Parts: sequence; C-alpha cells; structure tokens
Amino acid sequence: MSVILQHANLEDAWAVTHPNIDASLITSSQEAIQKLGITADSPLNSYSAAKKYARGTWGKRLDYVLFRQPQRPGQAAPILEVVNSKVVFTELVPGRPFSISDHFGLEATFQIRSPSLDDTSRIPLLKLSEISSGTRATTIQALMTSYRFSRERSRRELIIFGLCILLLIGLIIGAAWLPHSWINPIFILSTVFLAWLATTMLYEGFIFGNWERNALMNVIEELEIHGKGQNILDGHECNLNL
Repeated sequence: MSVILQHANLEDAWAVTHPNIDASLITSSQEAIQKLGITADSPLNSYSAAKKYARGTWGKRLDYVLFRQPQRPGQAAPILEVVNSKVVFTELVPGRPFSISDHFGLEATFQIRSPSLDDTSRIPLLKLSEISSGTRATTIQALMTSYRFSRERSRRELIIFGLCILLLIGLIIGAAWLPHSWINPIFILSTVFLAWLATTMLYEGFIFGNWERNALMNVIEELEIHGKGQNILDGHECNLNL
C-alpha cells in the first residue's frame, strides 16, 4: 500500500475523511468498523467470527478506495473531493444467519467542483518517483520473503508430484494381480485421484510457481533499479547545490 500510495500519488479516501483516529480508544467491534474502517476478519462477520486470530481484535482494514486529482497541463482541471466514506453491508443476509460476504463493503462519496485559484496552487504535480528509501527497503524485504516461501512451497509440491507418479506406476503394475474384482473400482478411483493430484501439483509447483517467482523478482528488480536511479538523482542534486 505504501508503494501504491507514494508511487502513484494516490490518496486514501478513508484516511482523508477519518483523520487522527486513536485506535487505542476503540472499545467495541462496531466502533472499530465505523471509525477504523475494518472490513475483514471482524468478529461481527459470520465468516471470520470463529477464526482464532480474529478473537480479541477488531479485525483488519484490507479494502480501500484510492483517488488522485486529475492533471490537465495548460488548463484548469476539476477538483475531486471525497466528502464521506463508510463501511457498508455489515448486516446479515435477510432471513439467513450469515453475512453477505467475508469482507464488508466500503463506500465513498465524492464531489466534483470547479477549481479556484487557491486549489490550483495547492494541488501538487503528479510525480511517479517519490518512493521513500524506507518503504522501498521494507517492500523488497517482504517480496524476498514471499519469493523464498514460494520456492519452498514449489519444492514440496513437486515432491508430492513425484510421489504421485510413483504411486500411479505402482497401481498400474499392481492392477495385474488383483485378487478380487470388487477392488477394481477402488483402484480406478485411486488412479483418478492420484492423476488429478499429480496434475495439480505439477501446475502449482512448476508452472504457477515459476510464474509467481518471476513476477516477484521483476518487482524486486524494478524497485532496486528505482532506488539506484533515485540515488543518482539525489547525488546530482547535491552536486548542484554545492
């Protein structure tokens, strides 16, 4: 979220309409929803009420409405203002004992108005390179952790794939010595299940695993290149100032 907000120069509608909320003063799950924008893992949601990690907490804010001011070089652009944001769909499905979704909804209301002279002086120009070094380092560390986790998961899934292949070979060979005909359906079901599991593990561990790690590494490399470029620009700026 830090990368998205900083790099794309976006604003968080909830943070704009609910500034300076002290989470330590929240005393109930309903108040947390109204003031903190909790949309996931709330104890009031039927899908997450039984989760152990949700007990004793207010839940998580995982849903966002992001916006930024329009940019029209050489002409006045309208001003986009968020006037209200709230969590919705917190009630149960009518006549049913469960929530509408495992996430509550998030609603934001905007107004569009003509700009004034004060507005045009306050709106910053869009800059896509303002990512702090701390955010960049934290993001790279998190992505590297995800990369290692993905690699370990793929290794386990490929081991399962190999075991399934061995079991399938064993079933095919053993089918020639079945002592009773009633065992045939069990062998068929076992073969179908192992074939499905082997295919799934091959896809998860090899195809999807490689795609996931390539995507993670691309983002890591982009952030590292961005950091080197930013350092060069900062160095040039320091030289100019000197």
